[in-house]
Amino acid sequence: MATFHVGFFSDFDCGDDVVLVVADRDGMRMFQSAVQSAHDDGAASFEFDAIKHHVVRQDGAADIELGPQTVVWRFDDGRLVEMLNLIEPLVDTEGPGHQYVDDLNSPAETLILSVDQYADGGPFAVFPHGEPVPPAVDS
Repeated sequence: MATFHVGFFSDFDCGDDVVLVVADRDGMRMFQSAVQSAHDDGAASFEFDAIKHHVVRQDGAADIELGPQTVVWRFDDGRLVEMLNLIEPLVDTEGPGHQYVDDLNSPAETLILSVDQYADGGPFAVFPHGEPVPPAVDS
């Protein structure tokens, strides 16, 4: 059975706020397919564990909206291609691994895509849906 979890975590690992995706290869392939479809067609959706994921191609976007039942991934086409290039080795090689997508707009600057690294659930064992996303600060 596939595994795919996404959530916000403050002060993760090196002290940075991140959006963390923890998946097995089947779960990451599901996400890869949606990212590819968004790149090709402009949008794609999938559902995992009663959470609906919408991947949307949007000019200038690099945002992830984390809701309790819906996650919206908004990225421009260049970022979708970057993500596809980062996901490919995660699903095509043996063993655990992760990749970083930097310079996001919200809710954190970094997205970590992780495959087979947290057999015990890692941070999702404590926070099954991640931590609450802090409110945006107006600049």
